[in-house]
Amino acid sequence: MTIDMSQFYQVFFEEAGENLTAMESLLLELDVEAADLETLNAIFRAAHSIKGGAGTFGFSDMAEVTHVLETLLDRLRKQELTPTVDMVDAFLQAGDVLKSQLQAHQEGEEYEDSRVAEVCALLEHLAHADEPTAAVAAPLAAAPTRWRLAFAPQQIGQGAATERQALFASLAELGQIQDQSGDTATRCIWQITTASGREAIEELLAFVCDPRQIELENVELEAASGQRPAVTAPMPSAETETAYGFFEPVPATANTAASGADPGYGFFDDAPGAEATQDHEQTGYGLFGGSPGMTQVAAVAQQAQLDNKRGYGFFKDLSGYNEVAANPSPTAASATTPAASARPAANRSTPADAANKRPATAESSIRVSVEKVDQLINLVGELVITHAMLADSAAGLDPVVHERIMGGLSNLERNSRDLQEAVMSIRMMPISFVFNRFPRVVRDTAATLGKKVTLKLIGEDTELDKGLIERMADPLNHLVRNSIDHGIERPEVRQAAGKSETGEIVLRASHRGGSVVVEVSDDGAGLNREKLLAKAAKQGIPMPDNPPDKEVWQLIFHAGFSTAERVTDISGRGVGMDVVRRNIEEMNGRVEVDSTAGRGTHITIRLPLTLAILDGLSVRMGSEMFILPLTVIQESIQPHPEQFKTVVGKGRIAQINDEYLPLVSLHDVFNSGQPEPDPIAGILVIVETNEGRAAVLVDELVAQHQVVIKSLETNYRKVEGVSGATIMGDGRVALILDVDALVRLSRR
Repeated sequence: MTIDMSQFYQVFFEEAGENLTAMESLLLELDVEAADLETLNAIFRAAHSIKGGAGTFGFSDMAEVTHVLETLLDRLRKQELTPTVDMVDAFLQAGDVLKSQLQAHQEGEEYEDSRVAEVCALLEHLAHADEPTAAVAAPLAAAPTRWRLAFAPQQIGQGAATERQALFASLAELGQIQDQSGDTATRCIWQITTASGREAIEELLAFVCDPRQIELENVELEAASGQRPAVTAPMPSAETETAYGFFEPVPATANTAASGADPGYGFFDDAPGAEATQDHEQTGYGLFGGSPGMTQVAAVAQQAQLDNKRGYGFFKDLSGYNEVAANPSPTAASATTPAASARPAANRSTPADAANKRPATAESSIRVSVEKVDQLINLVGELVITHAMLADSAAGLDPVVHERIMGGLSNLERNSRDLQEAVMSIRMMPISFVFNRFPRVVRDTAATLGKKVTLKLIGEDTELDKGLIERMADPLNHLVRNSIDHGIERPEVRQAAGKSETGEIVLRASHRGGSVVVEVSDDGAGLNREKLLAKAAKQGIPMPDNPPDKEVWQLIFHAGFSTAERVTDISGRGVGMDVVRRNIEEMNGRVEVDSTAGRGTHITIRLPLTLAILDGLSVRMGSEMFILPLTVIQESIQPHPEQFKTVVGKGRIAQINDEYLPLVSLHDVFNSGQPEPDPIAGILVIVETNEGRAAVLVDELVAQHQVVIKSLETNYRKVEGVSGATIMGDGRVALILDVDALVRLSRR
């Protein structure tokens, strides 16, 4: 039976992406001065899982890169080499190459780039940096050796001919190979001439079978000695410890089990109960981690931890194992190599220690497409609208006479809100999905500019709608790079100013009311007020005399505005910050800037929790109804005549508690065509905008609603001053107001 492996591609793509992200995060956390062995093991496991999956699905280019990557990581985790900054740089470059290769395979293409060979050569060089040149060159110049492989066809994968053909083609990459099977259908005999050793051949075999089941012989050795080699499988070592793998035990299993050797290799990586296994995996075994179906073997896997450090057994225990495990022989207890015994005791672990470090947790989850979640959210939105219509229809009923109807509507409202919150939580993701990419951004950007910068992340668990998280990446990326380029000074400048030569950027996320607040701050030089005003005058941007700081800081968001002395690949073209503000405003968010000369800059972004449903206040202008988001409303007041004034150059303003706020009349902004009613008879709603507070004059405050946001641009066209629309309980359409755009419109 032939298995179509392409049906599992998406699982591999997702898991490989997660492993690459985890590997990059761990590399950025790695302290080369005092490298943590557990961190190195975790990086190795991630690379190993990618390699196994790539080999299984035939992505040989990725398997090639991860093989070289794994070789260096293996020497590091075995403490044969000491980590260096150059190694971390090489690992990160390899991760970038693997990401490009993975993306190409997702698009059904092959990735070809000179970086692949360069990265592999660099990793190979670093892996043998401690060896003399002659020693490194010797294996490369080794004479070809002829190997003979003999096996039964059914021992390769599922026994399909296509699987044997794929293995034949993979072995052919090592050298010249011939099929000497003849007419027999029960025995395959291949002969390969290659400069690669036994280990390279067995590594390829391990992807499709248990190498111990393949007879692998050195033909020259057999011809010279006149006898067959006694060992046809890899010799067990102190590092190779007992585990029961995917295939039936060979006759020597009982002996190897007694001596603490490794008679089997687990077929999957990262399966439940196999956590302790992964620190010591040999190259080329597990196919991919967290695979579907592994929960069925979790209970057996947890019982198969046979040794201090690992246990792979996913299937039935070997007969006699319990007696051996309970009464280990002196031979097994003493079978440790000098290298193993020479390691620091702090790096050894007992089963109890391993359990404390990484407890086995059975996590139950399913993968659901975003489209299905969006459809569910739309249905909940329609349910909210239906409830609003029912409530509006029942508004004229006597609550005493129709008590049961009113009670049912009350329950429907409560259950609808609970259902909405539960469904919305499905789309909620921790903002760490965005934050985790910035350690790499800061590291690379600071190195390019010759600066020393550290990044501090706070509130990574703060949850935000998935749609917002995806759209937050680019604005935050620009703000962080801008802080490094414009804000953080060079080390010598910081020292001269009495600061630490290493600057700090802080990314913070938190929930405040019904909003998510994301803050980007640095301890750099801060914004230069005079420089900004001079640049504004040069570009012809109108500014009042002696404007407040908050208004001056907003200049950085003007299109084409930049204070950089020269254009670099990071900044200087003036096309960044205006895009940042536009993107944030499209998400119904606001961005504020605060800065202190010599102490740094603080940028605050306020976003709604979701783009699907919001809590709003309905207000009336004439016969029309509008919605103001509750998150922007600070207070509402009944005005007095003396509060309204007119200032030359600024138009009408409202005096609120000794503060003069721009007055926005909905009648004027939307040109109602009717004479504006007496302002004294209206209501002033004080709102918070990007440029400060403003007073919106409306005819009446109607009610607070939970409204479903519908895109006006998708269903009609873009309307200035409006961020969306919703359907009210009576079936009418109400426009959701954009207070930042309203203030700009009123100035015209």
